[in-house]
Amino acid sequence: MASKTRERVLAAIEKTGYRPNNAARTLLTGKSSTLGMVIPDLTNPFLSHMVQCIEDKFFELGYSLLIADSHDDLAREKRIIETMISQQVAGLIWYSVDQPSPVELVKDMRQPVAFMNACYPVKMLDAAGKRISVLEDECGAAAELTSELIERGCTTIGHLGGPKGRINSAERSRGWLQALGDDGSRNPDSHPLHLTAPYTHEGGWDAAEEFLRLGCDGIVASNEMQAVGLMAHIAALGHRIPEDVSIVAMHGTPHAAFYVPSLSAMHIDIEGLVNKLSISLLKKDTPDTIVPSLYFVERASCFSRDISKC
Repeated sequence: MASKTRERVLAAIEKTGYRPNNAARTLLTGKSSTLGMVIPDLTNPFLSHMVQCIEDKFFELGYSLLIADSHDDLAREKRIIETMISQQVAGLIWYSVDQPSPVELVKDMRQPVAFMNACYPVKMLDAAGKRISVLEDECGAAAELTSELIERGCTTIGHLGGPKGRINSAERSRGWLQALGDDGSRNPDSHPLHLTAPYTHEGGWDAAEEFLRLGCDGIVASNEMQAVGLMAHIAALGHRIPEDVSIVAMHGTPHAAFYVPSLSAMHIDIEGLVNKLSISLLKKDTPDTIVPSLYFVERASCFSRDISKC
């Protein structure tokens, strides 16, 4: 474009306040610069942290992120997915309410879809576009958490599982039971030290008295919110953490260091996960299965490995 023509165009843009119409551009080119993301609960600090990291990464890459909260409601989730498809988003990042995810909802979507809480590799031979599975070893992570308490001298270790019927909850309970020496023949629900609760602060709070009645000196919580509720109620009842009860949790977040006491937890390498996700979503011929790295961070809610209980 000639310099004089360019100057006239820029002057006209400034005068009229023109802004590009992304919807029209999508219709014309068939390409969108907007990605969709659906999660079940934005108030969950683990999920909100994940959303923020994903949004930051894709913003750097020139994409906007359209975020929707399904409020743990399958019917609402379905409507959101339909809306995302109708908006012709460039790809969909989906942390489903249910497991396995109702993959048939996106069968005809030509854009890539990442299932963030897949319980096995999603294989859709008749899918119109690429399908990516994020596979977290929740059983192994819960087993490692339980082993951390065993190595610190805890002898009566309870587990606060998540809602019944969820695969991720069942996997965390299975890992806890394996670390206690079960051969896989026992149902965790039949174990006297196994309780279930929603993935909420209230769920942890409500379970605290029962764990104390059971004489637990260690508790593995299924998520950070449960653990915070547990610690708050245990302290309110006059018990000390970790002197009386050690607590560890799955899915630690950056908030874990700032609770009182600070929370020992299993963390996901979110940065590494998001980097792999961006590659799989935006580039062809890249892996369609992502296994995030996990790591344990010891904090004040359990005894130090060097000062284990006698």
